[in-house]
Amino acid sequence: MGNLLSFPMNAWDLAKDKDHASSDTLLSALAFLRDCLENGVTSLEGDIVQRCVDATDTALTAAMNAERKILTQSLRIEEMERVARTDELTGAYNRRGFEQEFKRVLAAANRYGETGVLVYVDLDGFKPINDTYGHAAGDHVLCEVVRVLQENIRPHDLVARLGGDEFAVLLTRTAWEDGLERAEVLKHILNTSCVTWNAKHIAVRASLGFQRFGPDDCGEKLLMKADSAMYEAKRVRSSHSSPDWQ
Repeated sequence: MGNLLSFPMNAWDLAKDKDHASSDTLLSALAFLRDCLENGVTSLEGDIVQRCVDATDTALTAAMNAERKILTQSLRIEEMERVARTDELTGAYNRRGFEQEFKRVLAAANRYGETGVLVYVDLDGFKPINDTYGHAAGDHVLCEVVRVLQENIRPHDLVARLGGDEFAVLLTRTAWEDGLERAEVLKHILNTSCVTWNAKHIAVRASLGFQRFGPDDCGEKLLMKADSAMYEAKRVRSSHSSPDWQ
């Protein structure tokens, strides 16, 4: 009966304040219950029974507190990972998030024989927007570009801001012809968009480069090819006038 009367003092005290029960309390309470069971006593005095009940209650509370703590930490880790993958200004994927998602998409393409289209977007005449209206206006334009792109893709496609005024769109699980057609639609919508800032209308203009992808493709090489295609498109457009501001 010696063990039965030696409910650990830290567990006994914390049993009175179960909201602060810890993992150490859990171990102490469970050790006490183990000792009770090992004694094989068939008849217990009322005080010992109550201590067993308290030990059980304390152990359960400590376990629930530990579970809540683990859940809270998991949610914090998820939030930190989301922030690390997301562009703070636009809410789109940042370059890091894009690269991670692109690896996942290419892995699926290799595993299931899927194909898709990578679209590289670079705004034309963006610096004059900042110079004319200020960086707040430029930030507003960047956010509107992301909104327009996201509203015109499917749920399993994605948009990323790679940095500055450069963006990427991944059109996943689509044949090249269908993906190219949808990329052309994005190009048309983007280049006919107009952003309002302080009663002024800022026309959005962008050069886009397209690159198909499929099994066994390398993300880095695909991005370089799409980037090159975008610059070629920009070179072709260079003889045209800059965006109009009213």
